[in-house]
Order: sequence, then C-alpha cells, then structure tokens
Amino acid sequence: MTRPGLLAIGLLAVAFTACAQSVPSPQAVQVGRASCAKCKSLVSSLDAAAEAVYTDGTARIYDDIGCMATDPEALRGAARLYVQLAGGKGWARVEDITFASPPDAKTPQGYNYLAYPEEESRRLAPDHWARGWNDLVAELAKKR
Repeated sequence: MTRPGLLAIGLLAVAFTACAQSVPSPQAVQVGRASCAKCKSLVSSLDAAAEAVYTDGTARIYDDIGCMATDPEALRGAARLYVQLAGGKGWARVEDITFASPPDAKTPQGYNYLAYPEEESRRLAPDHWARGWNDLVAELAKKR
C-alpha cells in the first residue's frame, strides 16, 4: 500500500476512535443553583437527581428521578440518561441499575423512587419488584 493510503487509513482510525470516545457523561450539578428542567425547582440534593445528556455536551438536569421519567424531552431517545444512586453515591446509566420506592423514601417532587443495584432494589421495594427504567417510565405514566 502506498504511503498516502496508509496515512488515510491512519487518519480514519483516529477519527473513528475520537467519535467512539464522544459518549456523553454526566455534567457536574451545582446543588442549590441548578434548576430542574421539568418542574423548575432548585436541585437541593443529589440523592434523587437525574440528567439527560446530549452529544453536543448540553444536559437537562432534574431534581427528582420521576421528573426525568415523565419528561417527554428526556424520553425522546436523543440523550444518554443518568441517575444518582440512592444517597448521592454516584452517577449510573438508567439501563445499568434498577429503581425502588422503599417505605421511607422521600424525593423532592414526591415520586419517591431511588436508584439502586438490582439486589438492593429487590430487598427495599415493598413489592420486592426491582423496576427497570422502562418499567418505571410506564408506571409513572399511568399515575398521571
């Protein structure tokens, strides 16, 4: 293969790698300053916070997981969705964790669902059912 041909292949490989690495990640949330994209309340804690992050780097911030689960803008599929694990223990993609509403759960907008690893969700949920993201979205849509 000619030198220009090898150079072109090399440039394509670098471009492909750069595109593959542009997966959006959660943005830093300024607690007490950021407003929920749906209900407009200030984010007072990360315990039940959520984010819809777009490929251009913008993000819709939510003070309650339920706000994101009921926001048509977040559900359109153009964003990567993240939630804080219960207790503000870090961000997780919605498809990687489960949701439960333990009897003592209190979230900012009263949806009262928190994100947990699956086994913990099963233990904490009153009905012992660990809800996946799509199950949670469907359940909250029925309650509207």
